[in-house]
Amino acid sequence: MARDFQLTLIRHLPTLANNERRYIGWSDESIIQSSRVYDKATWCPAVINGSDLQRCQETAALFYPKTPYQGSPAFREMSFGDWELQTYEDLKDDPTYQKWLCNPDGTSPPNGEFLHEMASRVQAGLKSLQHDHSVMVTHGGPIRYVLTKFAPQEDDFWSWDVKHGDQWTLSWSSRQCFEEGKRCESLSVERLMESGHM
Repeated sequence: MARDFQLTLIRHLPTLANNERRYIGWSDESIIQSSRVYDKATWCPAVINGSDLQRCQETAALFYPKTPYQGSPAFREMSFGDWELQTYEDLKDDPTYQKWLCNPDGTSPPNGEFLHEMASRVQAGLKSLQHDHSVMVTHGGPIRYVLTKFAPQEDDFWSWDVKHGDQWTLSWSSRQCFEEGKRCESLSVERLMESGHM
């Protein structure tokens, strides 16, 4: 008999660059320690998967202090290349940036990744998940990709409002449905961080 498959995605808590509204891809910043969470998780998975960057590892340690963490570069944020740590104000007059905002799959940041390149490595990482309820701590870009590909309703990449500390849970009737790339049957989102600390 097929067993249900669930994938829970948590966006890491904010860093200083996040609070300054900078593009932070592969820079390895810590979370701001003043970030307050509602509660530690009561359910304890066997392992937490996620990005190998410290902001994800630190977030996982807050929510699941007793659970081992398995970090992988597959679940990193998109590489923003020359736009790393820049703001919208810094970039708004750059024609390449404007094209990227309109079509993130057709344009890439200079010396950075195309959206489909990030998607390919995230998809490869997803295939390696071992548990029927997998929990992953990652970044806004990978979560938006997963929601764009698997959510019950179709929406484009930028339409998803993925806040720091949001926990998205996608459920399928079987792992096979997930592996075949079918859209999930249910989707829920829970806020794990106080709203004043987004």
